[in-house]
Amino acid sequence: MLVVSPLSEDTDQEVRTESDDISNDVMLDVLKAVNARVKKLDRDHDVPYVARYSQDGEKIYIDRHMPKSFHHHERRIDTDRFLILHEVIEKALLDELGLHYLHAHQIALRSERAAVEAAGVPWKAYNDYTQEHTKQIGGAA
Repeated sequence: MLVVSPLSEDTDQEVRTESDDISNDVMLDVLKAVNARVKKLDRDHDVPYVARYSQDGEKIYIDRHMPKSFHHHERRIDTDRFLILHEVIEKALLDELGLHYLHAHQIALRSERAAVEAAGVPWKAYNDYTQEHTKQIGGAA
């Protein structure tokens, strides 16, 4: 069941940009807000498919072999924040709306892509990088 509650002052302060249009700035606000809510991040285990969430959703796991960043055109791109966003959205959609995993995964993947692109990172570069590590990790596990 979804809980409807008014915005707290803290939540209201997270919103730096207001727009009814698709906005990179709003997406970057979302990325920060979601990552700020993650209580525990665990990078000490082997995790199939790079990242997962705990049963209760309190912890996000990222595979211990997954690098925290990659370089693209002389820029270091931190990847954990995008993986966390994906996992949190996926878990929320499964728990709160009872969606099928495939539907929750697709929405989470599209949100991840929107955040990656809002950060000025080409999706192909990011996705190629994560997929390369997914195969390496999957083969090593």
